[in-house]
Amino acid sequence: MCRRILRNFNSGNYKNASDATRKLLEDGENISAETIGRFLKESGYAAIHKPKVLPLTKHRMKERYEFARAHLSWTIDDWKKVIFSDETKVNRIGSDGLQWTWTNGDKLKVFQVQHIIKHGGGSLILWGCLTWYGVGYLSNIKGSVNSDFYIGILEDELMKTIDWYDLQNEDIVFQQDNASTHTAKKISKWLENNNITVLRWPPHSPDLNPIENLWSILKQRLLQYEKQPDGMLELWSRTENVWESITQNECQKLIESMPKRIKAVYNAKGGHTKY
Repeated sequence: MCRRILRNFNSGNYKNASDATRKLLEDGENISAETIGRFLKESGYAAIHKPKVLPLTKHRMKERYEFARAHLSWTIDDWKKVIFSDETKVNRIGSDGLQWTWTNGDKLKVFQVQHIIKHGGGSLILWGCLTWYGVGYLSNIKGSVNSDFYIGILEDELMKTIDWYDLQNEDIVFQQDNASTHTAKKISKWLENNNITVLRWPPHSPDLNPIENLWSILKQRLLQYEKQPDGMLELWSRTENVWESITQNECQKLIESMPKRIKAVYNAKGGHTKY
């Protein structure tokens, strides 16, 4: 019976302990979800949020693997120089629908991740950045983002972040994803003119970017408010307050995870990881 339960979790036939209880009952076995949960923990499994992932083709997996291989030798001192950036959506009401799964620490399977469906509307769209010294300036994006708008973010929020922490442009490495707006010739020229080195980033790799975990911290703390914000202005005010309360130590712990993230992608041959 024990082997059967593990086999069904490993194959994705059982989605969670309650699902396992229901399906076992259909087969004449009455085992509570609590008992199954304890058994899974004793067997070395842990319940985790399903990571939200983007679909990976063989080509994308190869690019992720090659990036990881090229950066296996990078130390924390190397990653300290990187300013990580990203956009996210913050809902005024509700969460982003986190789902749970059980894992024994092996490479995540298709059924153990939550695939992202891109959509928007009714929320704040934010741009932010993460440095070794703390969080960067936050931008509340209104409307669509084109190259000129993105340059405005770089000239304002990015440059103010660099100045705030008394950094030098030529000493930092800037990370951004491969959105077409970010990789436009106009953007590349602006970064070059400002002596900012760009870290070439593999596609569909949020698990490599520690700022994704920073967004999670932000959203979890926003959910701790007893009442929903009355409107978007109040949501923005709360978001700024929570963002500015994130400590340097929290930022450093996330960046210190980079060697492990790189190794995880390398070991997964470019596939999905627990991050």
